[in-house]
Amino acid sequence: MKQPPRGNVKDDFVMPITILPLICLFISGALAIGNQFTEPVIVSAAAGRAEAARKDILPHAEGFELMEIPGLPKTITGVYRTTNNVGYIFMTTTTGYGGEIRLICGIDLNGRIIKTATLAQTETSGLGTPIFEEPHAGQYRGKDKDEIEGIAAISGATISSNALKKGIRDSFMAFEMAREAK
Repeated sequence: MKQPPRGNVKDDFVMPITILPLICLFISGALAIGNQFTEPVIVSAAAGRAEAARKDILPHAEGFELMEIPGLPKTITGVYRTTNNVGYIFMTTTTGYGGEIRLICGIDLNGRIIKTATLAQTETSGLGTPIFEEPHAGQYRGKDKDEIEGIAAISGATISSNALKKGIRDSFMAFEMAREAK
């Protein structure tokens, strides 16, 4: 019986072990170079979307200044004061049934909600998502910190409803801190 040809160690083992790391190194370098060119564009686009969201919440604002306030609730990721003294914007991240919920809440100088919006959420479609839609989401408009407690949770979406309310409640806590920090 004829024996199959024997390979040589260099071709069968050494070359693949040498070539694979070189390919990985080349691809990693290409990705790093690509990242250098795209990162500023991505950051700029995200900043533009954030500015548009703030402007949507407080359309009468001329501009926004990021405030540095120590001791904010953990859910508050950013506080912005309007440059023309119209109100404040609060960026909030809370946890619902399906995961992270990112909200934006605008509060006027009298302590009333101007508008809220959901920036991102992963709640169960059809069950938890109605809390972010009208008419439920609109119930917060014009309310102060005491009046939001009277807003009922949506049946079947209690965890999501409570998460939304917690984000808004924490926005009011941050509002008090922002007014004192002026």
